[in-house]
Amino acid sequence: MGQLRAFLNSLKGSNLTVTTEYSKVTGILVEVDLDFITLRMNTHFLYIPLTSIENVAY
Repeated sequence: MGQLRAFLNSLKGSNLTVTTEYSKVTGILVEVDLDFITLRMNTHFLYIPLTSIENVAY
């Protein structure tokens, strides 16, 4: 989990597409916390648990 968190920290401010088991979402990575990330999608924020992330494309 630490490697994923470090990788995502290097992408802060980037436009990402994150795939989870439930959906694929695209937004700007604004925060990487201990167990979740925050994506900004227009004026909305989406919190995604790190354990739910299956793939990240940028």
